[in-house]
Amino acid sequence: MKHSGDHKAMRWVSQVTSLGMNLAIPAGVGAWLDSKYDTSPGLTLVGVFIGSYLAFRGLQQLLRDLNK
Repeated sequence: MKHSGDHKAMRWVSQVTSLGMNLAIPAGVGAWLDSKYDTSPGLTLVGVFIGSYLAFRGLQQLLRDLNK
């Protein structure tokens, strides 16, 4: 049935989008805080590290789900 393939594709797209957002949002918040408090690039780097960690954890979950 085609619907199960569509569901799997939408789930894949959702998870990949979440990975990107996990990386982009903390970095963006860090950049915004840097501009607000004139601490560039410190908080941006903190945001990038936090985002990288979250994206890596999301990738681990994605790979774990694929192996089921």
